[in-house]
Amino acid sequence: MKKNNKFLEFLIVLVYGVFAITIVLPMIATAVIFKFVFGRRVNKTIHHLTLDDYPNLKTYPVKFKSGKNKLAGDFVVDKDVTEYKAVLIVAHGIGCSRAGYLNRYDYFARKGYLVFAFDCTGTFESEGNGLKGLTQSQVDLDNAIKYLDGIPELKKYKLLAYGHSWGGYGLASELNSKTAEKLAGAATLSGFNDIWGICKYQMARYTGKAVVLVKPWTYLHYSLLYGKRARYKGIDGVNKFKGPVLVMHSTDDKTVPYDSSVAIHYEENTNPQAKFVILDDRGHTLSRPPEVEQEIKRLHKGKKTKLSLGKSNIFEYNVNVGYEYCERMTVFAIDEEFMDQVDEFFMGVLAGAEEKVS
Repeated sequence: MKKNNKFLEFLIVLVYGVFAITIVLPMIATAVIFKFVFGRRVNKTIHHLTLDDYPNLKTYPVKFKSGKNKLAGDFVVDKDVTEYKAVLIVAHGIGCSRAGYLNRYDYFARKGYLVFAFDCTGTFESEGNGLKGLTQSQVDLDNAIKYLDGIPELKKYKLLAYGHSWGGYGLASELNSKTAEKLAGAATLSGFNDIWGICKYQMARYTGKAVVLVKPWTYLHYSLLYGKRARYKGIDGVNKFKGPVLVMHSTDDKTVPYDSSVAIHYEENTNPQAKFVILDDRGHTLSRPPEVEQEIKRLHKGKKTKLSLGKSNIFEYNVNVGYEYCERMTVFAIDEEFMDQVDEFFMGVLAGAEEKVS
């Protein structure tokens, strides 16, 4: 009888031990990781742009709601442009703010677009205690589209969207939603395909193969926060969207590796209006000249960072470290020929829309 009791006690301890190792500990670890990664705000990075860098730009600040928070945005125009081709939303990357995308706003404004820029939740001038999660970029973009659609003066313009990195994922996943039907076309650059692919890549750097233990809890965490949005995949959005989509990625991207990208799923594409452009030497930013990418790598090779994380968001810190030894305008160099490809895509979208009307 005593032997049976001891065996029963052993089984109970074993079950509780397995339960703790496979469920409780990974669940706690996931909560701690997400609190650390997404619980902090993002401010302006060390290298950032101002309107003084682009004296021909004019901005009109606005606020709009995304959930409980008010987000800061700008309508950005070129002072010499009097008639606009379309309204173009630009969605920024994680760890950055709209202050890091003024070079792209300037390009599009010069080309005749009425640019709409905004800071995501928990970023720079927008409200929010932290970033909340990766899916937040899609939520905020969804609310930005609804905000613009509610402005009567803008009804005469087609609505386009350009998303990069986190914003690229946000835009591609947004194409799964009904709100995206308000868009005439979308360009997603350097975007990851789904939350687990990029989480696995980033977490594996610290946890190795043990990262698989947090997969179910990652999905549970996101599902509790965002519901079905957490399961959106970029390639599904491309396929579901009824209009033109431009997907661009570089195979040497170290921030969003090609294996985690929307672009790698090009063979799954069923949207006849989607165009996939896969490059080899443009890094993560894409809009920067390849020779400048190489110069940035050269400047940082063999050097250790002098920066400390402190109270910074980890994504903001990584952006700062990545450009620590660069001159500010090196970071924001623009390859006009590359950007012209995006403009040509949008011009095609608008031309196609005009043909349908006529």
